[in-house]
Amino acid sequence: MVSYLQIEKLTKSFGDRILFEDITLGVYQGDKIGIVGINGTGKSTLLKVVAGEEVPDEGQVVRQSTFLNILCGREDYDSGNVVYRNGLRVGYLEQQPPVPAGMSALDYASPAPRPGREDEWNGPDMARQMLTQFRISDVDMPVDKLSGGQAKRVALAKVLLDEPDMLILDEPTNHLDVEMIEWLENYLTRSKTTLLMVTHDRYFLDKVCSRIIEIDRCQLYSYDGNYDYYLRKRSERMENLSAELAKVKNLLRTELEWMRRQPQ
Repeated sequence: MVSYLQIEKLTKSFGDRILFEDITLGVYQGDKIGIVGINGTGKSTLLKVVAGEEVPDEGQVVRQSTFLNILCGREDYDSGNVVYRNGLRVGYLEQQPPVPAGMSALDYASPAPRPGREDEWNGPDMARQMLTQFRISDVDMPVDKLSGGQAKRVALAKVLLDEPDMLILDEPTNHLDVEMIEWLENYLTRSKTTLLMVTHDRYFLDKVCSRIIEIDRCQLYSYDGNYDYYLRKRSERMENLSAELAKVKNLLRTELEWMRRQPQ
């Protein structure tokens, strides 16, 4: 397996609250990983750290060569300790992606010609088709004049059209209707692109992802399977944890009773 990135002993806090602590994770070519956990556990923050948008408190993200970030046309730029140069192409869709002022949806979403494929480039036509799929009817409308939901769909179209080696998606099904979600589900399932994604859509996770990562109590748990498999294995983990807690409580109760029987 080709390693795209290795997360090593990563810790990140928000104020005085620890989101996750000393976590380790490997992402390999072809992985389709869904990140789950209750709100506030640091799922989106983990994506930002992986994408180089935020710096961890401790630990590091070791990336294959260097990332080429292709969101918003930001190709070749510095972010924190990460320098984006030619290398692994990564499309990062934020929960609320920034959009350029004055640029039309069509121009924004149109992919640049790939080296060696200039002759077959038809970026505007591809963008028009993708935007139509995502219900963007006025492709000449400036992106910053669109509603938040429309702008998110345009940004999603952009990262898909740029054909990255790896997709980092934060709530990609937000603002999509059922037909669009099914189309995206089929697209990601067929695609060979490596995927690291946060979404609350459990059905979508079950259909698309082959590996589930849970952030719970500042720790990370990995399950090799879809969402249904994760639910079953998590239930087993909770049962085992409850049994261990019961043993500890029984031991403490025994110790307490023994102490109470001793002479004062």
